[in-house]
Amino acid sequence: MKKITIRDVARAAKVSYVTVSNVINDTGRMSEKTKSRVKQIIKKLNFYPDLSARTLASGKSDAIAFVSSYLSSPFVISVLSGVERRLFEIDKFKHSLAHYATRGLQEIKDETLRNILYGKKADAVILLTIKPGARMMKEFRDRNIPVVLIENKAAGAHTVSIDNYKGSYDAVEYLIKSGKKKIALVNGPAGPSAYDEEENPAVKDRERGYMDALTAHGMELDRKKLFSVVYFNQEEGSRIMRIIKETALDIDAIFCAAGDMVSLGIIMQAKKSGIKIPQDIALIGYDDISVASIMTPALTTVRQPLDEIGKVAFDLALQTLENKNMKLQQIILQPQLIIRESA
Repeated sequence: MKKITIRDVARAAKVSYVTVSNVINDTGRMSEKTKSRVKQIIKKLNFYPDLSARTLASGKSDAIAFVSSYLSSPFVISVLSGVERRLFEIDKFKHSLAHYATRGLQEIKDETLRNILYGKKADAVILLTIKPGARMMKEFRDRNIPVVLIENKAAGAHTVSIDNYKGSYDAVEYLIKSGKKKIALVNGPAGPSAYDEEENPAVKDRERGYMDALTAHGMELDRKKLFSVVYFNQEEGSRIMRIIKETALDIDAIFCAAGDMVSLGIIMQAKKSGIKIPQDIALIGYDDISVASIMTPALTTVRQPLDEIGKVAFDLALQTLENKNMKLQQIILQPQLIIRESA
């Protein structure tokens, strides 16, 4: 079968190939009628632009890279969903989205970023909880490729984050005002985890919010009530609940800042151990993933606007491509405490 070219599209649409190129790249001036006709012909002929040739000629890939430690965690999927939704909403017919995973390994992270940079794989990069080294950031700046960091910070990068301190403080204060006096904290690790090559700033912010809420209400910190996880999964929540049961730790509430999947493990193990939530131990999670509202009991949790984070990060990446001299942006989104049955 003959390969359809841009000139074939131009002949069928009775326009110049320059006009077809302008439609594909959303550039130039033309009537909406002409643009619509060309798009219809493109669809009818199943024409797909040769992106490799265009990249070679222009030095641009017309792609935005999204890099996360894993592809499949609920947190990553929710943020990526926002990026994808915004991409299709804008429908500029010129940007594609490339997703890369580092498996939480420094070596893979460095190789992935070099591949994107030197292989001209993307014109802008969105990194989820991943922080490039200072030298790598300089190389991206030298090649005029903007970097947007989600839930992290680096010199020369735009940032989108959630006010994790406030989310944590509000959750713990709610428990205190509900009469809870022995509140345990389940958080991410103080250092690297299975999902982050470096320490995630959100972990410290959530711990600080927990501690400050206790202090503000005249309550002392008991370090025996501090737990951490590495994988942020259901099994770790079950393990922590078993420890609480076996050691007869005196608590009346748990703030699971490590996320709703860990909270699910806590709920399931509590049922096996004969512990009633919230009657014996109140529980607040973090994230408000899709299953939070259908857990039994339905989970009280701190809602992160994950979809919105993705949308904002994509818009920011797009803005930097259209305005290379744009000042660095630091955008902070607000969390919301969602009250349900578990607390």
